[in-house]
Amino acid sequence: MGGLTPHMQTKTKVVHRIADVPFLESPDGANRDSFLVTELTCGSQQYTAGLYFVRPGERNRADRHPGQEEVYYIFEGSGTVTVDGEVHRIQAGDVVFIPDGTTHFLSNDTSKTLGLFWAIAAKWSDLKEIQSFISTWHEVKIGSPWQS
Repeated sequence: MGGLTPHMQTKTKVVHRIADVPFLESPDGANRDSFLVTELTCGSQQYTAGLYFVRPGERNRADRHPGQEEVYYIFEGSGTVTVDGEVHRIQAGDVVFIPDGTTHFLSNDTSKTLGLFWAIAAKWSDLKEIQSFISTWHEVKIGSPWQS
């Protein structure tokens, strides 16, 4: 499953670092993701969360989570988020709310990486579509350059 190894914590983990989990890259090299808060990493029963990056000049696939809302905090770069066809400019410091069941995707129309923290109001075991999608992603070293 894209390098995501189950290992349930015996004590609830409170502080999470990107180096604690696999850092995954999409097969096309356009996106990177990590799954920091899950049932497997800390026993979370209500959230799944991580850090996501979009390569300069790229976008991610359109996504939809019926029955779940999602929140982003943009911590690096700028670009756009499209929600049900409506384009919104985003930049570092912005918080983005993705309503339940809406189709959404990110575009990075700049020369710098777009980075965000994301959280979905659902536990990891309920996110089967995401698990299936990332199963083809491969692990890369944190901080490694984007491949050309």
